[in-house]
Amino acid sequence: MKILLTNDDGWGFEGLLALEEVARQFGETWTVAPEKPMSGISHQLTFERPMRFKQKQDRSYELDGTPADCVRVAMTQLDVQFDWVLSGVNKGANLGSDTCVSGTVAAAREASLFGCPAIALSQHLRKFKQPFDWSKTIRMAEKILPRLMDQPLPPRSWVNINFPDVKPDDCATVKLVETQLDPAPLPAQYTKLPDGKLLYCGVYNDRPRKRNHDADVCFTGNIAVTYHD
Repeated sequence: MKILLTNDDGWGFEGLLALEEVARQFGETWTVAPEKPMSGISHQLTFERPMRFKQKQDRSYELDGTPADCVRVAMTQLDVQFDWVLSGVNKGANLGSDTCVSGTVAAAREASLFGCPAIALSQHLRKFKQPFDWSKTIRMAEKILPRLMDQPLPPRSWVNINFPDVKPDDCATVKLVETQLDPAPLPAQYTKLPDGKLLYCGVYNDRPRKRNHDADVCFTGNIAVTYHD
C-alpha cells in the first residue's frame, strides 16, 4: 500500500510526524507538505506563480504552495499510484463549519477529486497554545485507522476525523462515533485594537454545538468521524 501524507501546518510539524509514525505500519509513505503553515487557507490553489518543489528526505518533499497544491503536485508529478491520502494531524480540531476553511480538510477533498480515498485528521486541543502530548494522538490513530482503511470508500469521497483531547489513560477507551457536521458557526467575536484593526478572539471551546453532532462528540471525549462525498 502506498500512502501520501500532507498537512496544513507545514513540513516537519509534530502532527505530521505523528501521522507518519502510524501510517508506516500500513504501507509505504510519501510526504508532500507545505513549506510554511497554511492554516485556514481552505481549498486555494496556486496558479499565478511558480512553486518550489524540494526533496527533503527519501520520499519526502516540501512545496511552496497550499495543502491542495501538495496533493495535486503529488498526484501528477511523483509517478506514484497512491492508495490513500492522509492529511494532518492538524493542531486543533476541524469540526462543523471549520471544514469550509481548513487546509487540512481541503487536501483530503482534493485527493477525492483525483479518485483517491482520503482521510483528514485533526486533534482537538483544550489549551491551544500549550505543549501537547502527540503520543496520545498516535495511540488513538493506531486504534481507528486500520478499521477505516480496511473499508473501501465510495468514489470521490473522503472522511473527516477529530480526536478528542483526553487523558493518556483514556486513549484506549475512546469510542469512534460516526456523526454529522454541526451546522453552528464559530463565535464571531473580535477585539478592536488601538490602531483600529480587528483581532479575532472567539473561544473555540465555547462554540455552540448540537447534541450528537461532531463538535459535541469530540468535546465529550470521543472520536468524531464524518463521511463526505
